[in-house]
Amino acid sequence: MKIVLLSLVLGLLSAQALQLLQDPLQVSGQWTTLYMASTDPETTRDNSVFKVYLRSISVDSNNIQISFKFFIKVNGKCVYFSTKGRSIAPSIYEVDYAGKNEVQLLPVSSTSLIAYDINVDLTGKKTVMIALLAKGIKTATVQDFKMFKEAVRMKGIPEENIVNITESDDCPQT
Repeated sequence: MKIVLLSLVLGLLSAQALQLLQDPLQVSGQWTTLYMASTDPETTRDNSVFKVYLRSISVDSNNIQISFKFFIKVNGKCVYFSTKGRSIAPSIYEVDYAGKNEVQLLPVSSTSLIAYDINVDLTGKKTVMIALLAKGIKTATVQDFKMFKEAVRMKGIPEENIVNITESDDCPQT
């Protein structure tokens, strides 16, 4: 049964990724981080540079450049950041932020994306993070959250490492 579910999830994500490749501008817009999970739970704790309160993603019409605008919290205060990256493969971007990041964006539905991030920090430590992002909504649908949880399992991240980011998001909407 798990193999059937995994095949279904991979098939849906692949079909959605193909749709994204046809129209990369559908990614551009206002986005919110709903949930995050990481191989290193420290990265999703308060005051971590990776506990990101996303506000927007912009992709150019050629799908070459991407930019992210977001907040992190430092000592409980929201601090604004923006960073840019470049495409290294379809729907995969290299971004410099707290080390080197390889970010892959996969649409889950018309209002949700899963973002995979492989970070190699300045000391060479590798961390895998996954986020469920939403466009125009503040909560995940049951189906989108199931797909996110399955993606977390597929990456070998324990389910107890999932953090609800919306519970601590009191940063400006910009």
